[in-house]
Amino acid sequence: MASKQQSILVVDDCPVSRGMAVSILSACGYSAVECGSGVQCIDFLDHEVPALILLDISMPDIDGFDLLRQIRQRHAADAVPVLLVTASAEGKDVVRGLTTGANDYLVKPLDRTAFLARVYNHISLSQIRRQSEEDRLKVSSLINLRRAIEELNHEVVQREDGSLLYCNDLLGKLIEGAPAMRAEEIAARLLSIDTYSELREALGKEPKALVERDVQVPFDVGQYGYQQRCRVRTAMHGDARIWVLQLESKA
Repeated sequence: MASKQQSILVVDDCPVSRGMAVSILSACGYSAVECGSGVQCIDFLDHEVPALILLDISMPDIDGFDLLRQIRQRHAADAVPVLLVTASAEGKDVVRGLTTGANDYLVKPLDRTAFLARVYNHISLSQIRRQSEEDRLKVSSLINLRRAIEELNHEVVQREDGSLLYCNDLLGKLIEGAPAMRAEEIAARLLSIDTYSELREALGKEPKALVERDVQVPFDVGQYGYQQRCRVRTAMHGDARIWVLQLESKA
């Protein structure tokens, strides 16, 4: 069975029909919450997100279709499936419900096997779609971070005092506070203490010289598709010192 941590919301003004649905769900390990009116349903949705909603079309206080519209204003069909409960599988009510935002429908009285199969299928599909979206966002985040790494030394501005400021906000994902740090401060954080000390010693002997080194990066950049090796170059440009750190892709 699919995950049953989230509640299934059973919305029906008839206590008998509502109790039957809850009984079937509970017997299979689902956590079911009863709502006897549309108002109770909206109040629940204002505080919690159910895994699925079982919605009776005929409601006394709020029309079932109007309630469905309000549900869709809060949650998309991919996120919270809604199964309509109708007295007949034929007629305009089914078409109207599906075009309003319902994912599926069930006919009263509920057939236990068909009911549980549809609940399971729709919850499973919702979880798969949600996981796919999370994976897409992770991939997008990695792509953005890789771009940030590639641009570490190409997005800089010069202050009035001649120092350099990195203005790539994504750099903050690698180094806390990086966008507000001076270029040399960032270099000191990105490189190991020994490497930075060696470079500063060489610069002390020849401040105007161009210094280049192949070094190991102490940060875990492998998870973003880069090797731990980094090419470091530093030189004076006018009154300011420029630091360039080029990471090499694994591919």
